[in-house]
Amino acid sequence: MNAARRIGIAAAAGFGFLLTPLTLAAQQAGRGRPAGFLDVLQRPKFVAMLVLGIAALALLLTKKMRNGIKVPFLLLSTFLFGIAANLPVKAFSGFSMHPSPICSVAKAVLYGFRTPMMVTLAVILFLTLVGPKLFCGWVCPVGAAQELVAMLADKLGIRRRRWNFRFSQGVRVGLLLLFIFLSGTAILHTVQGEQAIALSLYDYINAFHGFEIVKQPTVMDTVIHFLPFLLTLAFAFVVYRPFCYLVCPIGLVTNLVEPLGLFRVVRTKPACADCGVCTAKSPCPTVPEILKDAAVRPDCFSCAVCVNSCPSGELEFRVR
Repeated sequence: MNAARRIGIAAAAGFGFLLTPLTLAAQQAGRGRPAGFLDVLQRPKFVAMLVLGIAALALLLTKKMRNGIKVPFLLLSTFLFGIAANLPVKAFSGFSMHPSPICSVAKAVLYGFRTPMMVTLAVILFLTLVGPKLFCGWVCPVGAAQELVAMLADKLGIRRRRWNFRFSQGVRVGLLLLFIFLSGTAILHTVQGEQAIALSLYDYINAFHGFEIVKQPTVMDTVIHFLPFLLTLAFAFVVYRPFCYLVCPIGLVTNLVEPLGLFRVVRTKPACADCGVCTAKSPCPTVPEILKDAAVRPDCFSCAVCVNSCPSGELEFRVR
């Protein structure tokens, strides 16, 4: 099966996933209520996300996602979805950070699902159902920034530790459960009028805030706003994608959905020489599980390092 046909199958499967909310939106419009889903989905930000995600898949399937393409691709994602909205350019006004991937989960728990949050989640899950964490790996600005730091660390010869996935997954799940508990009990809250409004635990560890300019900030506002992003970049020199593995609830959700994806990294067993090169060079803890053909794996961010480093071409992106 050629790459073009694979991408067509992926698109059909993904758009099938989007069919339910789109149908609901049409039904709402037919009853005279404003639907909103299609209108939000057609905004330049979300269209660009889908285009870049599918473009990344095409490059992965054709084995062209190498450093010469990876770096400008990641820089483009960082710019479009992290920096562009801060510029006084009308064309980028629709690329605002809100709702960020974290907000699409956290604000939904706090205030209920609203259309922008639903669209953000739909785009993320669509790309995850097409390929291995295509959103997290190639579209998310925080993910792209961490990937660029990891590549720089490799260039500088900085050795990074690999995650113990049980530990990182335990931290990520624990944070989500703590957030839900604090949100439900409003132990962590602010007061508006006479009503206690639960605050999001993720507001204090949200690296996405690092892409937003604070207007008239105090010193403490600046620290709280930018510190998570700066710490994320610093720790990315030591471990691979620390924010993704330890903090991000979207990372947790996409890890759970990832096994259902149409495409993934697959081992061609007859050609494998068990040389261990892919495991040694890959930055993530996923490759040993790929070699075992495990159904449940640590997060694969489709960085293509294992595929590109395999001397026998035994690892490749294809229909699982």
